[in-house]
Amino acid sequence: MNPVKQAARADYVRSLLREIPLPRNQVAAASGLSNTYIRDLEQGNIANVAREKLIAFAVALNLSLKAIDEMLNRFDRAPLSAADIGLFLQIAGQRRFSSALVPIRDDFTLGLVLLSTEQIAGGHVIVSSEPTVCLRRTGHVRYAQRRLTDSHPVHGPLVEAIAGHRRVTLLQNLRKHPVRQYICRHCLQDYIRHCDDPVEKRWRFLHLEAVAEALQMYPNWQFLLTDTCPTFIFTLKTPADRSGAGDRLVITRQAPHRFQGRRLGKLAGFVTENAPVVENFRKELESIAGVVVEEFLDRRRLLGFLRDLAAR
Repeated sequence: MNPVKQAARADYVRSLLREIPLPRNQVAAASGLSNTYIRDLEQGNIANVAREKLIAFAVALNLSLKAIDEMLNRFDRAPLSAADIGLFLQIAGQRRFSSALVPIRDDFTLGLVLLSTEQIAGGHVIVSSEPTVCLRRTGHVRYAQRRLTDSHPVHGPLVEAIAGHRRVTLLQNLRKHPVRQYICRHCLQDYIRHCDDPVEKRWRFLHLEAVAEALQMYPNWQFLLTDTCPTFIFTLKTPADRSGAGDRLVITRQAPHRFQGRRLGKLAGFVTENAPVVENFRKELESIAGVVVEEFLDRRRLLGFLRDLAAR
């Protein structure tokens, strides 16, 4: 290996690590690589870095798909292709988190973190302004993110594959564990009514239909309407096996019903297993549960409300 090129690679890795506010051991946990391996990358001690390790490292660093291509190029590897989608899904299953508050910077990265979280057996709670993405029909996520698809050829098929695996994971989980979603009914009405794109609106009707189907098929699925919009959108996972990792919290953007407009900035959310932070969100759930519309605790009335909303 050319020593100049090896030194340039090491400088590049160090510059990436400087840009992320996480210690090396946190990057190691999120990537599945060892501290020693990452240190060797920083020092330019590895002449032939495996492609899958580069991609896992890049995902842990929250790199965009374009930035991952740049990393692969610097290490003389081919750019991303659809053949790598399985590797991204595998990385999601291997990711580990801790008490650190880990930032999430991209929508596809957020999808991987949520998939990783949902794959842990056990119940979980979703607080959101839209029905869970896990119940979107095949093709909906790719259409909804079509503008981002232009940014990279792998983006569309990748986010659709992540959504598909999240859907399968949710339905498998529902067979054994309770899953609750709290959603502001005004946000839900906006989701259906305030859509000018007829294609997207059709997708949203199908999405609502999938929610109704899940309510009829899975007793463990609770779709709880509230009269007040929550301050935060988040997912809280409680593993069934309490001998393993602690509860995991994924915090995402604030509800659009409260703050209308285009999303600004680079952050898509945070993930953590920090016990005090988790406990604060548990208390938040108590407040949210206190504004559930009691009328729609009856599944027949809830299904009627969903059908009426889809008919308008």
